[in-house]
This record gives sequence, C-alpha cells and structure tokens, in this order.
Amino acid sequence: MAKVKERDGVYQRADRPGWWVSYVDAAGRRHREKLQVYTRQQALEALRRIKTRLERDAMLGVRPDAGISTAELFEKFRRYQKPRVAEKTYQRTDEILKTLAARLPAVAKDITKSHVSDFVSKRLTEVKPSTVSKELFVLSKVFRLAVDEWEILNRNPGAGVKVPRQPDGKLKYLTPGELRATLEASPEWMRAPIALAAATGCRRGELLALRWMDIDLKRRQLTLRGRNTKTRETRILRLNEPAMYVLRSLPQGAAADLLFPDVDAHELTVYTQRIFARLGIADASFHTLRHSYASWLAMQGVDLYAISALLGHKTPRMTQRYAHLSPDYQAAAGKLDGVLGGIWPALPAGQPDTLPEGQPEPKPASLSHRSVTRKFSRKAKTA
Repeated sequence: MAKVKERDGVYQRADRPGWWVSYVDAAGRRHREKLQVYTRQQALEALRRIKTRLERDAMLGVRPDAGISTAELFEKFRRYQKPRVAEKTYQRTDEILKTLAARLPAVAKDITKSHVSDFVSKRLTEVKPSTVSKELFVLSKVFRLAVDEWEILNRNPGAGVKVPRQPDGKLKYLTPGELRATLEASPEWMRAPIALAAATGCRRGELLALRWMDIDLKRRQLTLRGRNTKTRETRILRLNEPAMYVLRSLPQGAAADLLFPDVDAHELTVYTQRIFARLGIADASFHTLRHSYASWLAMQGVDLYAISALLGHKTPRMTQRYAHLSPDYQAAAGKLDGVLGGIWPALPAGQPDTLPEGQPEPKPASLSHRSVTRKFSRKAKTA
C-alpha cells in the first residue's frame, strides 16, 4: 500500500485521495481506515474520537467485535450444537441457519436489530408465525453464545425483537371421544402408535426409536434414552393402564428390535392429519396427542412440575400453557365467594337466582360500574 509518511496517526495514500487513520485496538490489532474528511485537522479530530471510544470501552471492559463472517459464526454454532441435540433437531437447525445466512449481512457484526426486524416482517409473508419464531429463537441463541461464551461480539441484535404471535388453536387437545373415533378410523398399523403417544406423551421421534429393551412391563416402566430425546436427556416414564394395554397387544420381539419397525415417521404424520381432517377435528396433528396427554393430566389435578418432568420440558414456561386446565385454576375464582358475599345489593323480589334454560350468560361488562355505584348510593342514603 503506497502512502506518504505517517504523522500523529493520520496519513494520505499516494494511490488514492483522502485521509486515513492508523490505530491499535484494545486487543492489540492494527486498524487502518479511510475517513470522510477533507483536511488534516479534521482527520486528527476523527482519530481523537476513535481513541476516546477505545479508552472508554477498555475502561468498561467492552471487547471489540471480531470481524467474523456470518457464515463462519453459523458454522461455529453448528459445531457447538452437534453433540448437544438430537439428530433431527440438528438437521432442523441447519436448515434454519441456511435460511438466515441467505437473508442477513455477510459480516456478523454488521447485523443490526433493524436487519432482524426486517427479516421477521418479510418471513411472515412467506411462512407461518411458528416457523418465524423458531428461526428468531435460533438466531438469538447464536448471538447470545457469541456475546456471553465465545466473547467475539458485543451485542445480540435479536434481543428485543418482537416474536410473532402464535395463532389461536396452537394447543389443541383431543377429547377422549375424539381419540376413540380416531383409533376406530385408523388402519391397523397406526392404532398402536397413536394410542401409545396419547397414553405416554412421547414425541413422534421418541416413540419410533423405542426398542423392547426400553420396556419393562414387570416394573411398568418405559425408558426414553437421551440419544433419542429432543433435549438429549434420558427420562423414565411410569406406564399407565392404557399404555400397558397397547404394549401387551404388540407382538414382542428381541431386546434390540424396534417396537414399530415398519412405521415410517413421515407417513405416520401425513396419515394422522388426514384422519383428523376426515373426522372434522380441526388444527390437529400427531403432535396433538402429546398436548392431549398433558392437558388430560392437568385436568385431573396433576401439578405442573410433574407434567413438566413427564414431558421432558427444559423450562417451566413450556408447561405453563396447560395451567388454565387445572381444577385448582378453574376453582380459583370461586375463592372470592366468601370474601365478596353480602356486599352486593339484594335482587328484586321474584327475580330468579338462575337464568332460564337456554338463555345465554350475560357478559361481565353488561353490569356497568355506573349502575352498581348508583345502587350502592341509594342504599347508603336510605340507611
């Protein structure tokens, strides 16, 4: 690079017009940058501001961003994820990273919150909100690791970007009657996988990876091995009567044999959705059986911690989705009966305590604050 003599950290190149600066960052790396200035005095002022920023960052412990490319950062994340997640999850993550790499700036430190927000907005016109949420989750995790563990970046551009709202019906669950109708409408090869999924809450991949060595009918236990689970953690399930019935109905094989050797995962998903559609059960899939298992447990009063352990959730937030089905939750509003009883004005003579049959319940907003206040005011005056 041809340049004139450098003085005070600023110089001009003989082959290109303009002013340049040279400085060393906190990591000891030399940087040379072209400035958008016209005089040496302006170049010195720009260099002073750069040095002031470096000194401030050094005092606060701020690391300079590495010049790692987005592709290199994503490849580092792939190597990080490979031993930590199930193969199916890894493959899904790999597809997400390819999508992100094709739509974001080539240099990782150049990715801003505005880029991420634009990506989310564009993707919402192409795919479902649930897909965009997964992609945003992966991107945020990549940058969280880059900032907190790998220490190669200073900020997470995905932090604070609004996650798309999930559509209604996401946590659809079956009634026992719907499950029975589904089993009756299913061909023979599908009935056992569907019934066992509903009785154990296993994911499709966990279910189809089960071998006879994982089943202990005597102790009524089922072992889901870490290599086959989404979280890579082994968990043991207690077999209930419905699950025992399904397992006893299967022809038992050798210890290393699969429970469902002839069941293809993709076909199981597609045919289950077709059966639900034929029965008129909207927004349901094979994964709905897992939601049904959790929902039925919650409705029977099983605490959320136990449900979380049975499902293999990593965070309580995943299980909170079933809280509204708990009897304790449903009965919570009734706790105010004793507290607020007696404060309301008496009903007019002859007013029935219950609504006539077939008449809809009034909305809470139908009793206005003004009308209640007026009744209390008249009662206070007469007293």
